Amino acid sequence: MKFTLHLACLLTVLLWMPGNTRAADFSPDIRPGEGVTQQKMLSDYYPALAGSKLDTGVFILDSGKPGASALLIGGTHGNELAGQVAALVVIENTVVTAGKLVVIPYANRSAMSVKDTRQGIGQQQAIESRSGPRILPYGDRRTDLADQGRPDPEHYINPMGYVLDNGAESRNLNRTYPGKADGTPTEQLSWAIIALVKMEGIDLALDMHEADTPERKEQGESDYRPGGNKRLAYTLVAHPRGLETAAWALLEMEADTGISMKLEESNTSYRGLSHLEIGDATQSLSFLSESPNPGQDRWRNNADVLGDDRYPLTHRVGLHLRLFRNLADAWAELGGERLEMRGFPEYDELMAGDIGRHLN
Repeated sequence: MKFTLHLACLLTVLLWMPGNTRAADFSPDIRPGEGVTQQKMLSDYYPALAGSKLDTGVFILDSGKPGASALLIGGTHGNELAGQVAALVVIENTVVTAGKLVVIPYANRSAMSVKDTRQGIGQQQAIESRSGPRILPYGDRRTDLADQGRPDPEHYINPMGYVLDNGAESRNLNRTYPGKADGTPTEQLSWAIIALVKMEGIDLALDMHEADTPERKEQGESDYRPGGNKRLAYTLVAHPRGLETAAWALLEMEADTGISMKLEESNTSYRGLSHLEIGDATQSLSFLSESPNPGQDRWRNNADVLGDDRYPLTHRVGLHLRLFRNLADAWAELGGERLEMRGFPEYDELMAGDIGRHLN
């Protein structure tokens, strides 16, 4: 009887999907450097994910010496390239000399297997790395419907009881925190990330995102003008317990790089987002950063997500990484333990050439 019910549910989803097609599995190209001391899967923290397309790689850089424990999350949304690449740059270059750093480069691996439905950006972004040609993947915002295993509801009520009018947001990882052990596959994914934070004793976590740029340019105009997402681009969102740490980090960010960013406190009435729910469910200070991605601009045609003149990938990756370093330093200055690293690229180093110079 159980098998019959599962088969019926699967057939319902497959028949419901447009074109009755399923995305190919996404197998990430990750080339760990000498600093990676252990490779795990998210299912090591929540076994129910094992064997599914939502299980994903976890990379641990552990000095074996006392210090802070931190988490970097990329790929919450498959169409936000900078966070994924920032995570790869850390995995392939950094050695932690005090404390421990845990990195999830593709948090929603299922979303990486789906083509971008926002702007139709190509799934394969070609670069030249230190070892030759390499492809950076560009996916979609949400879990593949086939991996979710059920049609989208009319409305989505997330684990904290918040109601979202768009039922497709049930497949948006950053609306499903803190997750549910017996929930949808996407809710189980966020549940597993919370389990990792607890089991690894994470002191501070940064979830790296991208938004549309703060500008627009109409056809025939000679220059850009304000008109994009001025609220999200260049923003750091902090759990209420992390506001002092965040403020310190942003002051250092502007002093070091000249980049001015906004500080936003987690809205405690809007539930399901990582920066609020990780901080509420664990002892970790949790943050979310937003860089400006031309690929998110609905007014652009053929956006260049690698080498845009104003918002190149090097700038966006550098923003996330410098911000993370400043958060870790602020944590130590305000009484926490220190996270010490070598090989962690500086913002100016990243801006000096193409991103491939920092990838194996």
